Amino acid sequence: MDAKQKYELCLRITSEAMEKLELIKDTELARALLKFAKDYYEDAKHYASKGQYATALEAIAYAHGFIDAGVLSGLFHIPGYHLKPVEGNQ
Repeated sequence: MDAKQKYELCLRITSEAMEKLELIKDTELARALLKFAKDYYEDAKHYASKGQYATALEAIAYAHGFIDAGVLSGLFHIPGYHLKPVEGNQ
């Protein structure tokens, strides 16, 4: 799988997660994590539009990492998501 294919797969997975994402705790941290995820998501699409798929892949990985951080910390909920909040963060 080349960088473009990997980017497209990661973009689809991250897009689906963002569409289902529910903000559980409306805190400054939750809003910051969501903003970072959205910003890196947009950056990824920007780099892909320029054919810079390695950079786009890095950006979409960061976006997904911020989503994962929100889920693990109990700030976000995504129905059917593969990660669950770390005990004590709910």
